[in-house]
Amino acid sequence: MKIYLLKYFTAVFVLFFCFSRQAADKLDVIVIDAGHGGKDPGTIGLSGVQEKNINLPIAIKLGSLIQSAFPDIKIIYTRTQDEYTKVRELSVLANNNKAKLFISIHSNFKKKEETEKNGFEVYVLNMERFPEAVSYTIKENSILKFEQFGRDTTDNFIFSSLAQNGYRYFSELLSSGIEANMVSMTQLASRGVMQAGFWVLVGSSMPVVLVECGYLSDPNDEKFLSSSEGQSAIATALYQGFVNYKMVYEAE
Repeated sequence: MKIYLLKYFTAVFVLFFCFSRQAADKLDVIVIDAGHGGKDPGTIGLSGVQEKNINLPIAIKLGSLIQSAFPDIKIIYTRTQDEYTKVRELSVLANNNKAKLFISIHSNFKKKEETEKNGFEVYVLNMERFPEAVSYTIKENSILKFEQFGRDTTDNFIFSSLAQNGYRYFSELLSSGIEANMVSMTQLASRGVMQAGFWVLVGSSMPVVLVECGYLSDPNDEKFLSSSEGQSAIATALYQGFVNYKMVYEAE
């Protein structure tokens, strides 16, 4: 029992050290995902606009703002044109490049049985899928160096669980900043920060948020999302949320 407790607290200390070092590091690699693309148009708006063609310009504008202000940051786009990438490959891309942050951009459409909906939503990992995220993180030995304190199943589970808790903390920090800036900088109403089990949230071994920028089933949202001005406003709001997050992340 004493040996187990010693290993447990060693794991906690190692993770605390790793996250302290990570938080002290700069956000040097960021993945920006323009949801859907190619043969996958995403949702279709009232006017026939395809979601994939809304998400991409927002993603490019966001990346350009970040790159202009922080030229040392490496921006990795999951796509820069109308091409299809499998969902599970997105988190693999982020993990392999040891990204410090993942932002996924989407647009929404209400289900037939739902009442009228409008506004944006920001998603973080649903705790019901937390065990799956932990299991996935255990496999990411190239990202998390388990050998620092042990190699057995218990060690890996403890480390992965603490790591996912750390990712979730930073994801929630970013999501709250994005929500505040989207409210102040766009014409879109906030539907709040929510939990979901989207694969990019489960499979990414880093802080990650998914933003549903608005409802293409709502005429006002669709008009705003389809306009260059609206896309720029959303990108600017996401950028400012990132800047606020970056200051806290690097300060901690």
